[in-house]
Amino acid sequence: MINNYTKTMSCPVTARRAYKAITEEMSNWWTPMSGRFVNVGDEAKTGFGGDSYWVFKAITLNEPQFIELECVKSHMIMDSLDDPEEWLGTRIRFEISEHLGRSEIIFTHLGLHSQLQCFDVCSGGWDHYILDSLSAYLHDEGGKPNSY
Repeated sequence: MINNYTKTMSCPVTARRAYKAITEEMSNWWTPMSGRFVNVGDEAKTGFGGDSYWVFKAITLNEPQFIELECVKSHMIMDSLDDPEEWLGTRIRFEISEHLGRSEIIFTHLGLHSQLQCFDVCSGGWDHYILDSLSAYLHDEGGKPNSY
């Protein structure tokens, strides 16, 4: 059985605030993005310096509960990686629920599983960006984005 990477976090903000942080403010907690995800079909390119880059397209934007972005271009360059398009067609999903002014965010990277060569590096990266950086950002402690 293949298990996709998934993590859950809780933060002291409304679902609308969490939604906006994810769709419009990713550069503040993940890595510089070329655009925002305001409408279905919006695309944004990102990278972590060097020659690697990814382009994500908004597939579903159901404010404030659900966001799904598909990787439509992948050029991941790593010494231990044979296929630079390993993320191509994978999707990142944010499910947001709110109760008494707190939001729970379930993050899933559909297609990122232990059989991929990049799994250890990518899951470690997501652990930092979701559990540490996005969490800090939504706790008003400032995000910890990649700043290459």
